[in-house]
Amino acid sequence: MKEIISKLCNWAKGKKAPPHKVLIYPTNRCNLRCPFCFQRLNPYDYSKDLPKERWLELTKELCKMKVDIIQISGGGEPMMVPQTTLEMMRIIKKNDVTGRIVTNGTLWKEDYVKEVVEMGWDNVIFSLDGATPQVNDKSRGVKGAFNKIVKTIKLFNWYKKKLGKDIPFLELSTVVSKINYFQLEEIIKLASSIGINNITFEPVFVSNPQVENLKVTQREREFIISKISEWKKVAESLGITTNLDAIFQVKDIEKTGKLKEKILNISKIKTQNPFLKIPCYEPWIWPKIEADGRVGPCSTIFLSDFCKKEVDVREKSFKEIWYGEEFNSFRKMIASGNLFDACANCVSTHLYWNLKIREELKKVLEDVSY
Repeated sequence: MKEIISKLCNWAKGKKAPPHKVLIYPTNRCNLRCPFCFQRLNPYDYSKDLPKERWLELTKELCKMKVDIIQISGGGEPMMVPQTTLEMMRIIKKNDVTGRIVTNGTLWKEDYVKEVVEMGWDNVIFSLDGATPQVNDKSRGVKGAFNKIVKTIKLFNWYKKKLGKDIPFLELSTVVSKINYFQLEEIIKLASSIGINNITFEPVFVSNPQVENLKVTQREREFIISKISEWKKVAESLGITTNLDAIFQVKDIEKTGKLKEKILNISKIKTQNPFLKIPCYEPWIWPKIEADGRVGPCSTIFLSDFCKKEVDVREKSFKEIWYGEEFNSFRKMIASGNLFDACANCVSTHLYWNLKIREELKKVLEDVSY
């Protein structure tokens, strides 16, 4: 949080600052068939994916910019292109940048795991949606996924112990839907048994029409809320941190896909400082680079959709784009309180983080006039 606030203070004072975290998507290819995924719409032209050489150049650019965290993620599975992904990871750690990777955990060979532990990688986040093969594999669309994920997690822990390493921290990212909402406590207990440090629960993201049938209802959300205190105690007793407060405090898990008004409402505070009234700070701290090179001000939006022209890293450096006209125009729009249409599909837990960021930023900027 300290690094985030420092960067936002620079922007508030009219200075420039690099991103806190950049999401990079080395591929949109995936071996799973999650029913809630954007992949179901067949949106990607894989022939447009950036070549390995450009990804390595970009990784070096981000390190040189002094980005705090580089997160390898994507619309696909990073280990579909293991040589590209592993080389990016090597560059990140050689430059002492914090590295995170989000993976479905099903494609890791033992030598990959060993190298990642040896290099001192920081975080590996596994996508796992159930405490049993039946529930997880229904959510992930492929039979056998559960067993492969658990095997990979155990292999990471085996090598950490063998090599005497405390990192990478192993985490779960769990998409909450009708498929698994009743099994969250069991997921927490499973996480403890396989050496997981943290679980991030995310409401199912509205990325295709089928998702409307997967979102929890108000009744189901109320069941979850009734169990929060109990689940938190279980997690705490097992030494696992979670974001249970974040995901359900806003009480909008069943409203994913309809969040524009909620985003605006949480920014309505009494203050004389206009920077504290910005409804979303992601365009100042958390951008993404898509597999085809397009740049987005957050995980949901592309600059090209906003300015109606291509904005990508094929011909320009990321630094040029980050400090460039299109990005600054988007920031001005958000700062004025006009949200982009795609903001309706914001990940609901991001509302919680924007709220927390604003609370911390307020302590620093409240008494400053601009």
